[in-house]
Amino acid sequence: MVHSSCILSLICVWFPLATACYSGRVPKENNSVPLLQDFKVKLSPGLIQLTWHCNITKSMEELQYNVDLQSGHLEKLNVSRCSFEYDIHKSIEFIVHKGLSVELQVCSGSKLLYIGKQLTYMPEGKNNSAAENFACVIYNVYIMNCSWTVGKEAPEDVQYSLVLWQKKKNIDCQQYRCDSFGRQVGCVFNHPNINYGSKVYVEVRGLSNQTSVQFFDKVYWPIEDGKVILDPPSNITLTYRSDDLEIKWEKPEIQSEPDSCFMYNININNKEEVNISEKNIYITPKYHQNERIYVTIRVKWNEDCSKYQEWSAWSKPYIIGDDSTQLTPHHILIVIGVGTAIILIVIVLVCYRFRIWKKLFPQVPKPSMKLFEQVEENQKAGQKMSAAEIPLMTKDEEEFTCSNVTEIPETISF
Repeated sequence: MVHSSCILSLICVWFPLATACYSGRVPKENNSVPLLQDFKVKLSPGLIQLTWHCNITKSMEELQYNVDLQSGHLEKLNVSRCSFEYDIHKSIEFIVHKGLSVELQVCSGSKLLYIGKQLTYMPEGKNNSAAENFACVIYNVYIMNCSWTVGKEAPEDVQYSLVLWQKKKNIDCQQYRCDSFGRQVGCVFNHPNINYGSKVYVEVRGLSNQTSVQFFDKVYWPIEDGKVILDPPSNITLTYRSDDLEIKWEKPEIQSEPDSCFMYNININNKEEVNISEKNIYITPKYHQNERIYVTIRVKWNEDCSKYQEWSAWSKPYIIGDDSTQLTPHHILIVIGVGTAIILIVIVLVCYRFRIWKKLFPQVPKPSMKLFEQVEENQKAGQKMSAAEIPLMTKDEEEFTCSNVTEIPETISF
């Protein structure tokens, strides 16, 4: 009796569930449901176009045809219009340059009658001809520098163009950068009208006279996905409040980003560094009013707001306090250089005034030419007199003179 009651209760629970499951899903090969004929999908930058043959019957008009785009975006079709367009710029939820999965569904009220096979459609154009390696660097809010590379199989005469979309508003490139072949591979936006905290749909289109070129698209979050280089804090003020030093500054001009998105690094007198987050004020009692304080500050993104974690440049130095008695190494070098120059000038003037150079280094007198002429004449006169006094010897006298030479003894005794 117990077993029969259990079986009965199991049947009562299972039968409604089985009925509900069967009514929700039906075999894909069900041929009793009228389907759309000649169903086609065309992909363009920011646009998905669906078309089908207009042989719509009255029974088809009584059914509801849906299309599931990219496994999750369900859109209703009006079969009598024979076409449907999905504007990606409206929601900016997915990209299509890598292909789009499409699944057709047919319903009758809340009952699902048919689920078609999921098919993937690719954009037209030569494979691997679309732009690649797209990236952007944002310098605070003033400059946005985007770049990409030419597709591996792109034709030689390919030319790319960039368009950004945000909230149905398009922003064309203002200034392109080209490679050595004249192909546009980068764009610089000056003061772009973009909310960096909202997603942007990127389109890089390609044109060529040789063949059709595929496009590149991307859903881009400037702050989260990009490289946003912050400017250092500005309008830094140093004020003494009673015995405390108050340091205040203004956060970077990144539109409406909250204070919690930034972290600050404060450098005081090149000795102390303090990290501050979620506020733009720092108070310290470590310094006195007569003390000279030298402060610089830099900033970076908080991890919760951006993946880019590099510090900005240091701000210009801000100084408070009396610095008349303190000299920096730069000042000391200037004083030494000026003092040395003044001392050298004074020494030169004193030496010139009192003729010290002539006393220390007397000039060697230069003999006159007359003295050289007189000496030369005297030498000539002496030579003539010597020649006149020496008598001429005959041959016999010469022999006689030589014969009188005797040998000198080796030792001489005294």
